[in-house]
Amino acid sequence: MSLKQASAAVDSGAVAEDIAGLFLAANMPNLADSSLFLGIPHPVLLDLHGALHKQRSEDEDRKFFNRMRYAGIFKERTENTFCWDADTYPESEPGMVEQVLSIDFVRQGKNLIVVGPPGAGKTLLAVIAACKAIRGGLSVRYRTAHRVATELKEARAGNSLSGYIKKLQSCDLLVMEDITFSSLETKTAQAFFAIVDGRYGRKSTIVTSNGNVKDWVDSFPNKSMCSALLGRLYENALIMNMNGAKDMRISKAGSVFADAGGAPTDGGGGA
Repeated sequence: MSLKQASAAVDSGAVAEDIAGLFLAANMPNLADSSLFLGIPHPVLLDLHGALHKQRSEDEDRKFFNRMRYAGIFKERTENTFCWDADTYPESEPGMVEQVLSIDFVRQGKNLIVVGPPGAGKTLLAVIAACKAIRGGLSVRYRTAHRVATELKEARAGNSLSGYIKKLQSCDLLVMEDITFSSLETKTAQAFFAIVDGRYGRKSTIVTSNGNVKDWVDSFPNKSMCSALLGRLYENALIMNMNGAKDMRISKAGSVFADAGGAPTDGGGGA
């Protein structure tokens, strides 16, 4: 056997091993045997390997998007869509954004509290972290706090409150957006506390807020519950201060206007 033939045989053997692995991953164990593919011409093996790899990639993407929609997210966001320059970095300590985007805090069961003005990127940051967690095989639920409050009332009315609370208690990552925009009456506040309490020290929760979370919690009907909830949210949590970040919506609008040849005018119709 020539050196070239020997090299081709080694390459074919490696491709056959990969093909067997792809069949095993596709839950087809009868074909997960590399010896079945030995002796097949190398170009044919490469075509088969390419087709299987493409199918596996499409299957994984399909699973991801199904899990993303089940979580309550309908468009994937990646860290490529989220960046600042040195002049527009949030007031958080240097490296905080990068730490959040690594999602290590999710694997460690820590909370993340993101505060700042509208347009600074709180939602975008939360969605990126959620999408990365889903890509990493973790279970995620994404809700606005107002939606959680509404669904708690509906679950209580439909006699399914316990199941709803357990669903939000058990996921690896729970994202609750715009928490200071929600209003909770006594029974809903109790159920909301049960969700946070069930995740306490076990699972990761992301909370975003335009205002001070403490001011929102202070509006709880039960003051002892207020203190307990605040402690559970803030203990062992990363605090992300988005003040100082550029307004991403205004920046994007400015880019669109610039591409169109300048800011729009009112056509002489007044302010």
